[in-house]
Amino acid sequence: MEKPETPRNPPKISVIIPAYNQALYISESIRSVLEQTYPEFELIVVDDGSTDETAQILTGIQDPRICVVRQPNSGLSAARNTGMRASSAPFITFLDADDYFLPDKLEILSNYLDEQSDIGLVVGRVRYIDESGNTIFESMKTPPKLVLPELLFENPICVSGILLRRKWVESIGEFDESLRACEDWDLWLRLAYSGCRFAWVEHPVVAYRFHQGQMTRESERMRKAILSTLDKFFNQPELPEYLRTYKNTAYASGLVHAAAFEYLSNQPDKGQRDLNEAINLDSILKEKRYKRLVELLVGWSYDPRSTEPAGFLQRIISNPPPGQPGLVHQLRRAISDIYLSSLFSNSREDWRAHRGDLFKAVLYKPGWLLNRGVLRMIASAWLNI
Repeated sequence: MEKPETPRNPPKISVIIPAYNQALYISESIRSVLEQTYPEFELIVVDDGSTDETAQILTGIQDPRICVVRQPNSGLSAARNTGMRASSAPFITFLDADDYFLPDKLEILSNYLDEQSDIGLVVGRVRYIDESGNTIFESMKTPPKLVLPELLFENPICVSGILLRRKWVESIGEFDESLRACEDWDLWLRLAYSGCRFAWVEHPVVAYRFHQGQMTRESERMRKAILSTLDKFFNQPELPEYLRTYKNTAYASGLVHAAAFEYLSNQPDKGQRDLNEAINLDSILKEKRYKRLVELLVGWSYDPRSTEPAGFLQRIISNPPPGQPGLVHQLRRAISDIYLSSLFSNSREDWRAHRGDLFKAVLYKPGWLLNRGVLRMIASAWLNI
């Protein structure tokens, strides 16, 4: 007589993977869920009309915790919504099919929500990887500001890095299927506006894969989605006046975001247009010698899709927004600082090997020649003193 299987507890977490033509990565993604240190989960995989081998791979994975749902291709938001409707657990999380969870993601985030009953969404740090799975860098340990109005200026939340209480989605609604990008940002804004409290943990919980290629299409789609998301938020009829006062700043930040994508995808004419419009919308970007705008652009220069930070800023210098000569000057100084900071992180013995960077630092910012530390570096690099 066969021993009956021990009944499983009802799942506490629903993991939802939307998949469209992800045969290359879907096995790794699913395995990262099945190997979690926290066992009380169900996995809903939504095959969103894949035309590659995704369906065959899913058929070959046998595990009672997995439920596969198939639908005609309807887009990322629709696939996530289908997964939520098919799920049942009180906590929900998402995993894009080309990313993967780190082993203790579910344990860390579920423990946090158990201990903090007033928190509706918790998010962990992100490990960024390239197409081959090599680590590029990890997100900063400094916690982002996960409240309004700060969430209007950027989206610091990786959708695969969160854990969310189901009751909040039931309260404010699912992903907006009319958005072809920024659908997660739109959801965070609606949650925050409805009173959901967010929290952040320092532990890395997910590996997010960056892909090169198709930047032109992505930049066009991203710009439209950014502006549509902001339109949707600020067009709410009963929006409090204090939030309306941030409208220009929010749109300006969104346009800088769009411009960064456009410069990255070799569309400098569009980048010029959007930077100029951002400066016209928000005068703070121009104050203190473009301090805020330069900070934003330097941040974008380290985006993994930018192969070299100084090169990204040089594209903007070569194609600046019209009538902004002061911006060019400040970007030149920023490039110099990038080259010099890399040298300070090297030992004195390495300075000679990086003389080219030292030359560029001084070329972009000749004032460094008045700095004793830089002069000592030059002497060591060229004269071996």
